[in-house]
Amino acid sequence: MVADLTGKRILVVGASSGIGRAIGMLSAVAGADVAFAARRIERLEQAAAEAGGNSFALACDVRRPEECQRVTDQAAEVLGGLDAVVYAPGLSALSRFEDAGEDLWRVLVETNIIGAAMVARAALTHLCASRGRLLLLGSSSVGHPYPGLVPYATTKAALHEMARGLRGEYPWLRVTTFVVGPTATEFANDWDPVLAGDMFTRWEAEGYPAGAAATPDEMAAQMVQVLASEANIPEIGVMPVVDATSETMERWALPTIDRGVSR
Repeated sequence: MVADLTGKRILVVGASSGIGRAIGMLSAVAGADVAFAARRIERLEQAAAEAGGNSFALACDVRRPEECQRVTDQAAEVLGGLDAVVYAPGLSALSRFEDAGEDLWRVLVETNIIGAAMVARAALTHLCASRGRLLLLGSSSVGHPYPGLVPYATTKAALHEMARGLRGEYPWLRVTTFVVGPTATEFANDWDPVLAGDMFTRWEAEGYPAGAAATPDEMAAQMVQVLASEANIPEIGVMPVVDATSETMERWALPTIDRGVSR
């Protein structure tokens, strides 16, 4: 299926790399006007230039609430409103729980949940005007946290619960939690290789999904379909098929959209 986002005004926060960048790029290809926001302005400017059209870059550190407000308002001002806001940042260190100190917990909480809350709060007025969508990137590890990623899964669980609360408090707001399965991004670039080797061995032995990984473009393509839909989609998850190539994706969705296998 080819998504059509012609005329849609979209802010993607966390758009300098990985899935966030891919969402911005594919949304622009589908016809949207896209504001790319993140900390690394050079990467954003490159992405916006490649996306073309009316795409542009905005610097934003989501750990600073005032910047969350500023970047959301600025994107709405330049675009003439917002039809969708995507919160894509997902930060995690690989650490055994006993080694995870206050500083590690603080940066994950500030990035993965407080930043999302501040962007969502800033976007409410704009999304109310357009009856738009807030798309939050969750994690398939919620409910079954991987050893070594307990702080990450904890913050993502909070994000899932925040989305449920927003749906109840603001019934007009289409809040979608996109449950992201294993994806090959820069997520693990800074992990200690020895600890990572130990953990990957353990994950495989204990049955955690660790064999197959989707590409950012594959994940983003499913998210763009959500952005193009007028349906209320509370939650949808995408996982790579373990015994197939990464081009074959199995999709689980709530009854708001069709269940099935995307091939």
